[in-house]
Amino acid sequence: MAMTIDRGDLDVGLLRMFLAVAQHGTMGRAAAANATTQPTVSQRILRLEKIVGRKLFSRNRGGLKLTGHGELLVAYANRAIDLNEEALARLREESVSGPVRLGASEETVLARLAPTLKRFQRSYPDVELKLTVAGPAKLEFLLVQGELDFVISDSARITGRPVLEWSSRLAWFAGTDLSIDPFHPLPLVLSQNAGPWREQILDSLREAGWAWRIVLESANLDTIIAAVESDLGVSVLLRETVRSTGIREVKHGRLPALPEMSFGLFRGNTVLTKAHSLMEIALTASLKSAKTQRLPNFAEAHTWLSNDEFKAEPMVIS
Repeated sequence: MAMTIDRGDLDVGLLRMFLAVAQHGTMGRAAAANATTQPTVSQRILRLEKIVGRKLFSRNRGGLKLTGHGELLVAYANRAIDLNEEALARLREESVSGPVRLGASEETVLARLAPTLKRFQRSYPDVELKLTVAGPAKLEFLLVQGELDFVISDSARITGRPVLEWSSRLAWFAGTDLSIDPFHPLPLVLSQNAGPWREQILDSLREAGWAWRIVLESANLDTIIAAVESDLGVSVLLRETVRSTGIREVKHGRLPALPEMSFGLFRGNTVLTKAHSLMEIALTASLKSAKTQRLPNFAEAHTWLSNDEFKAEPMVIS
């Protein structure tokens, strides 16, 4: 619903209050959490709504619910607040130096981290950034041993509570020229780092009545993608990691739905320095932004034949 627009600029204080109401669900609880009064919260939300010219909340039985415009503003509010904190941290500190040790799984590096780390290194050239790319088990060990300051990986396989958590759904992928016969075992290219969801995938194929055979297993994501590009078989990947035009997401009536993977940013037990704080701000800002945006996906979905359209001859993904 459109409103009369106040041409003022977005205020960080108003955005903080907006996020508090969105988190707590009522203005009363948001007021208590921020040590202020409910009328003050209500006035700030009204002020913000006048600035953006849209209703940000609607009422339901349980309290307040974000409108579509409110949901959109959440992403921008988080980014604005994080950028504000990063700018103040940089301006108030003449120089920042020291080591920052970050561990990440391969898929998170490809999907989300590279641009963020590039900007961070350019902004803070005196910080000694070390990145370790490994599987969840090794990252868990290094984090517990105090050899890493931060880890970004599968949250189900890292001990502790994440600073930030998000989910991403797996999908089926195959090469553009792969020919598949639905009456023969499905050729699979699998990751050795798949963890507990590997067996979920195989069990779901059994339940769907689709026989399978593993043609390649590797702990290296580049090797898996190269194998899929070469039409060796079908693989299960995160959409964000696929950057090749030689691979397409495939859908079929008999292929089971795939689980979501939960990822998290974890902080180690090392003493936090200013360099660590700035890295955490940069990472959370980037990951929060990525949570609300559809990342580029070069592998557009290709729909296979449904159960009713099965034919004896092989199918070709084109």
